[in-house]
Amino acid sequence: MVDLLRKYEEHSMQMGYRWNPSKCVILDSQPQTIEYAIYDQVIPQATTFNYLGIPFKPGGQLDPEKLVQSNILKAMATMNALSSIGVNPSGFSKLLCSRFYAQIVRPQMEYGIAINCFNHTQLKTLEEAQNKCIRKIYGASGKTSTKVMLHLAKLPTMKERIAILQAQFLFRSLSLPEDTLLYLLMPHIQHTRGHQWYRLSKTALWRLMQPTIADLDARGFRAIKKKFLHSNLEKQIQGKNSKLLSSCRPTIALNPILWLPMSHEERSRCLRWRLGWLPGGAPNPAPVIPTITCQDDTPSVASICITDSVCLKQ
Repeated sequence: MVDLLRKYEEHSMQMGYRWNPSKCVILDSQPQTIEYAIYDQVIPQATTFNYLGIPFKPGGQLDPEKLVQSNILKAMATMNALSSIGVNPSGFSKLLCSRFYAQIVRPQMEYGIAINCFNHTQLKTLEEAQNKCIRKIYGASGKTSTKVMLHLAKLPTMKERIAILQAQFLFRSLSLPEDTLLYLLMPHIQHTRGHQWYRLSKTALWRLMQPTIADLDARGFRAIKKKFLHSNLEKQIQGKNSKLLSSCRPTIALNPILWLPMSHEERSRCLRWRLGWLPGGAPNPAPVIPTITCQDDTPSVASICITDSVCLKQ
């Protein structure tokens, strides 16, 4: 390590640049007593390090667990602040609240996820955080399903969103300028099993693009992404506990309930109907229509007799 740091120092002198020792750190799970220095300045040692908000662990590997926890804390704090100024059930419209969430809150949860691989537990934690934010908008209880709420506002699940961002990162990395470092490393990292780029290339969405990667453009990418989202929607509709979702429009678009001109009360009734939040209690029995014999057998006279009988009984 000492020889490596010396070579770094010599190379920087030759090329006319300088490392910043205060922004360097030695990552080690067990900090050693040996001190490492560059430009005669000691480099601090630590068991974890945040670079541009991305946590790293010993070995120079990304730490997705800490990233998820940090992102959720920031997102929930922002959501609580927005709730106090109108992003709540009795404040702005559901469409505007959903856009506030998609443009302000969700990007904080998405920071750094395009270059990380997550396990099932971490994905579930992100989904629960998003569901909590959506329930705050609709005023739903902690166990209420958010499938219909997300579908109405054209919001993907966090699992889908992660797959999209990872695919976008891989797609853009294939068209970088020739003088970038990542472009020069591509022949090596594309086929190295332990590299992060190789692991990201095994996601479900990127696998749909592999046969056409050479000829893939932005329009083709969007078409495959749309097909991916439609396929996931069909799976959700056919899954368990999806009766309300299966009653919605089978297209990925903003539901007209959110944007058609109507009063606040009318929109609230439509949303409660679509979400299955019908009034509770036992249904009122229909009025019993007695058998009436009329002298005139015409349908119009019989209808008048029945109506009069019901009105008199009530």
